[in-house]
Amino acid sequence: MEVNVYDDKKYVSIWLTKAEAADTELRSKLESFYSAFKEKKYRVIVFESGNGDLALLTKELLAHNLEVIAINGG
Repeated sequence: MEVNVYDDKKYVSIWLTKAEAADTELRSKLESFYSAFKEKKYRVIVFESGNGDLALLTKELLAHNLEVIAINGG
């Protein structure tokens, strides 16, 4: 697990391996971590390792984000 805290932007990124993401005990321990940062008004972002095609999924995510920007006039 890798945890990065960005005080200047008020967010925390957490990177989990496949094994960590599947570990229910670890996931429940993270709940208190999330709550502590939520009280500080930080956004917590969790990234989990997966099985998908990274290039394809990234392309789809970027296309979706462009669509959202176009809809919201962004």
